[in-house]
Amino acid sequence: MRSSSYIRFAFAALATFAILLPGAALAEERTYLSKTEIEASLLGKTVVSKNIASGKLSQWEFRADGTVEAVGGLGRAAGTWSIRDDGQTCVKVLGRTGCRYWFRQGGAYANADTNQSDAPVVAEVRYL
Repeated sequence: MRSSSYIRFAFAALATFAILLPGAALAEERTYLSKTEIEASLLGKTVVSKNIASGKLSQWEFRADGTVEAVGGLGRAAGTWSIRDDGQTCVKVLGRTGCRYWFRQGGAYANADTNQSDAPVVAEVRYL
């Protein structure tokens, strides 16, 4: 990812999240993604994540070799990622490991710390 890519990402991410309608998908039930669905939705795609607590955007590229690269407010970082059989996806970047469950709700994607139906959303996710 180059600096010009980051600028394009920033504009695309802002445009993508500008069309979000808060609560629009809340009436529909969550469908947690399987390991196979997560692999299919991450590999070869650019993922933009909006952290709910901070509002910060980050761009992620998940690679088939288990590496990941992220660009966000703190700059660029590289690490590793893996998916457990139950769909929990773990990312290790900058010496920290975070694990989340990805789900679809309505036409939107998001992730949460657990796979419970009422788990708080950690991040909204869009694919560019």
